[in-house]
Amino acid sequence: MPLNEADLLACYQRLESPLFNALYRWLWQAQDCQDLMHDAYLRVWAKRATVDAARIDALVWTTALNLARNRLRWRALGPMGEVDPGAAACETALDAAAQRERDTRLRAALGRLPRASREVVVLGEFGGLSVAEIAALLGIPPGTVGSRKHAALAKLREWLGVGDDAG
Repeated sequence: MPLNEADLLACYQRLESPLFNALYRWLWQAQDCQDLMHDAYLRVWAKRATVDAARIDALVWTTALNLARNRLRWRALGPMGEVDPGAAACETALDAAAQRERDTRLRAALGRLPRASREVVVLGEFGGLSVAEIAALLGIPPGTVGSRKHAALAKLREWLGVGDDAG
């Protein structure tokens, strides 16, 4: 059955938060994440006559992740000096500074992971996707997802100085 407006809206409501969270841990700029989400939904809507409504979530995830990968490739071509003005709206300057420090440490730690491991962690931990959903999205076996995620989270805990009992 072709995609209709109600299906697209329902998909947006389901995926808005997990998709934004996953994209943010790749791009680290709120406006870029919002732009990519917008572009992903526009691309899906443009193909609505050929889109099966039952598979829309996977199509939106795949489209958004491909757009994010492209954005990262463009960034790698040269420094943009981008600043995110809406990063963390905290109540006090100390809260904002502490949040920036945590984000900086997390960003650095995620950046040290191999791309394949980083994708699994971001999709699972920040995107809220299950192992089966990640496996289907990335086209890899669920066992591979599980082992990559386990190893990557262990490395992140080590690098961030977080004990095993916290994770």
